[in-house]
Amino acid sequence: MRRRLSIFALCLAWLCANGALWNVVQVVGWAKMLHDYSAVMPTARAMKITFDGSAPCDLCHLSQSAEDTARQQLPRDAQLGSGMEKLLLVTGDAVAVVVTAPDLAWPGIVNDAGLTRTESVPVPPPRNLS
Repeated sequence: MRRRLSIFALCLAWLCANGALWNVVQVVGWAKMLHDYSAVMPTARAMKITFDGSAPCDLCHLSQSAEDTARQQLPRDAQLGSGMEKLLLVTGDAVAVVVTAPDLAWPGIVNDAGLTRTESVPVPPPRNLS
């Protein structure tokens, strides 16, 4: 139980530090708006009104104002679009990797020296001359 609570607290702290918590608030606002609108009108029209941005709810306003405030509090050089050049991580084209099937010549099974015999086999085996 303690480990689960620690993991949950760590994830919540990470979401708050990255500003993703306001995205979660926005998604909850959209879900609430969709639920409320679909109760009084067809679902297709409710989705159109919810996501076109013409009638934002209180949670949408809260999320937008919090994101704007968080952006204003960033240092000037950390803000998006501050004129910093992009870092190129990949240079050049990727080389295509071609994998071929291995040759089926296993050593010992196919031995080129033992395939053909040039001499006939002696009928009686040779005996020692001693």
